[in-house]
Amino acid sequence: MTVAGGLATAALAAFLALPVAATGGIFALRPPVATNYRGRSVPLSIGLALAWSYGCVGLLAALHAFVGSDRTLGAEVLWVLLAMAIVYGAGLYDDLRPARVHGLRTHFLELGRGRVTSGIVKLLAALVAAAIATLASGGRGWSLVLAIPLIAGVTNVFNLLDVAPGRALKFGFCVAVGLLVAHSSVLAWASAGQTAALVPFDVREKGMLGDAGSNLLGFVLGYLLWRRLSSVGMAVALGVVLALHALAETVTFTRIIRATPPLRWLDDLGRLPAQDHGTAPAGSG
Repeated sequence: MTVAGGLATAALAAFLALPVAATGGIFALRPPVATNYRGRSVPLSIGLALAWSYGCVGLLAALHAFVGSDRTLGAEVLWVLLAMAIVYGAGLYDDLRPARVHGLRTHFLELGRGRVTSGIVKLLAALVAAAIATLASGGRGWSLVLAIPLIAGVTNVFNLLDVAPGRALKFGFCVAVGLLVAHSSVLAWASAGQTAALVPFDVREKGMLGDAGSNLLGFVLGYLLWRRLSSVGMAVALGVVLALHALAETVTFTRIIRATPPLRWLDDLGRLPAQDHGTAPAGSG
């Protein structure tokens, strides 16, 4: 993809996402509302905006492939869109649950007691979606074996990041730009355009990603990461993702970010003042 085409894709993704985030829905559709860590009721409109924009851009890419007689690519895009829909749906299911359980360890403890929590549903959905997307994109052998936990792991990392306004979107933008430096693609440009456009709504607490939005963003970035890495690179990346989960379960991302000046600066950028950084809003875990 040329730079001009990529910029046009990013602009289109932002153009599609902004009205949904600004109005809180598409036409008469209204997203669920969650209470953030300051006790404010905030619509989960940013997750809906991401889903709408990714869906439209993806369908246009599939149509372009079919019109250009590349049915294989068109079918691949549709399978990836299905995988994205599965992840988004599982996250939305979690957003709509009245009782929330946080932390992977807690979810597995509950599973051991015979209770299937929404977190387990999200994990299974991410694994199934990763398998669908990688198989559709030609993943086989060790590539497939490493891709499924890697993509599912990145999906959950962004869910764990989404405990403060703008945090997941800011890190998502940085990852998307890094992926663009490595290789230009429609999804990478769309991710960069959307995250940049939606950050102001998130940091000003006009909308939230929710689990649906953070999982969707993480899944797309995890999938793009897999497309760029060799088997050795995937193994290293998977090790990093597992280490991040261990840190999240012990030290927590918030403590690490607040203790690291550059990350703290990025975390605070554009945020409303007088924030309690140690408290996690709805949507974490």
